[in-house]
Amino acid sequence: MHFTNDHEWIDYNGTVGFVGISAFKLKGIKKIDSIKWHRQRGTVNKGLLVAELHSEDYSIPIHAPVSCVILGPNPKLADRLDLILESPQDNGWVFFLSPLKFGTPDPLLSPEEYQKLTSVKIY
Repeated sequence: MHFTNDHEWIDYNGTVGFVGISAFKLKGIKKIDSIKWHRQRGTVNKGLLVAELHSEDYSIPIHAPVSCVILGPNPKLADRLDLILESPQDNGWVFFLSPLKFGTPDPLLSPEEYQKLTSVKIY
């Protein structure tokens, strides 16, 4: 699993990557009301806005962590948006993709680098 600075994660299983939002980013959110899709399928560049999670007055953008072909949304979320909060870094993935380029996940963060990012105290 690798992370972006914006708290998206990607976990590869062979040639397919599953994308979601980290538990850190979802802290304090009690319920997700809806997902607004900007792209459910097709080729997108890294950083493009793919979807937004909506919770009351809060919106969480989800960007493509790599240039890829979006293969589709997590079908379990159609009637179980609560999975995103219950299992944010496992069953609560939001969409899956096939990267346009395979190899080193640069400049994504390793789990250790992400842990350092989220544990930094700002005074």
